[in-house]
Amino acid sequence: MNTNQEKGYGYMIVRVTTARGAIPLENAIVTVHNYAPEFEGGRGDVIAVYTTDRSGLTERFALPAPPRELSMKPGNGKSYETYNLSVTKEGYYQQYYANVPVFEGITAVQNADMIPLPDNGQTDNMAIEDNIFFETENPALESVGKEKGGEE
Repeated sequence: MNTNQEKGYGYMIVRVTTARGAIPLENAIVTVHNYAPEFEGGRGDVIAVYTTDRSGLTERFALPAPPRELSMKPGNGKSYETYNLSVTKEGYYQQYYANVPVFEGITAVQNADMIPLPDNGQTDNMAIEDNIFFETENPALESVGKEKGGEE
């Protein structure tokens, strides 16, 4: 285990590419938001903004997460924190990732594969809603805590 990790934090690196992961994108803007359900009309407050390097990677950054001990016993509630991410780069459709999980002491790599805009620069009929990815919509995960008498 890495002794440089602080208790109460998980870590993330965002990898931004195009061409189905084949080409890294430098200078993409990654914005981290507190989680807010889409139906509540918001994307959450902005926590931080990062820029990708020539390898298409952000720096490794820390985000608050519940203690890992919560995952050791059934019924202790949610053992991870969720965040929303938006990824933008000129010449590409914006990507939005909702409900991205972060676990204490774990470094997650979130992939974002950007779709280029058409050569004419028009966005066609593709709306931002077409580019929203829900990361933890697994009903089995959502129901585990409920079955064991835990919180949602």
